[in-house]
Amino acid sequence: MIVKPNNYRYLLIFFIIFSVTSLAVNIILYKKLKQTHLYFYQANLNPLGINKYNNRQEPGFSKKSRVIFYGDSRAYQWQYLEKDNNFQFINRGINGQTSSQVLWRFDAHVANLKPKVIVLQVCINDLRMLPNPPKTRKDIVQICKNNIAQIIERANSIDADIIITTIFPLGKGKIPLELRPFWSSHNDMERSINEVNQYIRSLSHNKVSTVSNRVIVLDAYSLLNLEDQDKLKYYKDLLHINQEGYKLLNQELKSILNDIRT
Repeated sequence: MIVKPNNYRYLLIFFIIFSVTSLAVNIILYKKLKQTHLYFYQANLNPLGINKYNNRQEPGFSKKSRVIFYGDSRAYQWQYLEKDNNFQFINRGINGQTSSQVLWRFDAHVANLKPKVIVLQVCINDLRMLPNPPKTRKDIVQICKNNIAQIIERANSIDADIIITTIFPLGKGKIPLELRPFWSSHNDMERSINEVNQYIRSLSHNKVSTVSNRVIVLDAYSLLNLEDQDKLKYYKDLLHINQEGYKLLNQELKSILNDIRT
């Protein structure tokens, strides 16, 4: 078989494009994996993120009743932008934290601030790590429930009301390629989110609760539920909502805070 010169040229162009594309993909994957490795390495060095906040040097503290957003990245991105003359809003969220990490740093990041209200959002990072041995899905769901109960007890011990939000539903997008070996499937995550949320809803002070009578449930899952396709506008990726989503939650939060204030 004789290959014509033009075919050689096409083959050469094909191999050049293929090589450049492969190189670019590998570089991107390498950078992503490096970021993931550094994240877990830093987490091992400082697993609770204690150094992220220094409460004694926090500027602008006032005599207003303090409201602390506390938990994982969803709490960290939460801001209450509307002016309120009765409350001072402080953020103590940390990206990527599990409910155990949030529990263990309570004294360092929350207790000494003496908040009147704690807004708690936790557990999505526990549930996305379901494939990791030796814990089973059932074990991790139970850990979430236990940690939530202990955080509520800590809040009670410092005379704070706690507003616990149900876990947000999963948003739009796919699990990042570099994280798929570490993450659960969508179905397992959704199933586990529903189980933990069922427990959270049972804690409301409007119901009989064995944990506390100072717990208020803000049902973020119902507000953001993606069965209503219009609510996709509130999401920026699989796990996180955008500022429009937080505005929606803040409408409900404002109503709750008004009740607490009165």
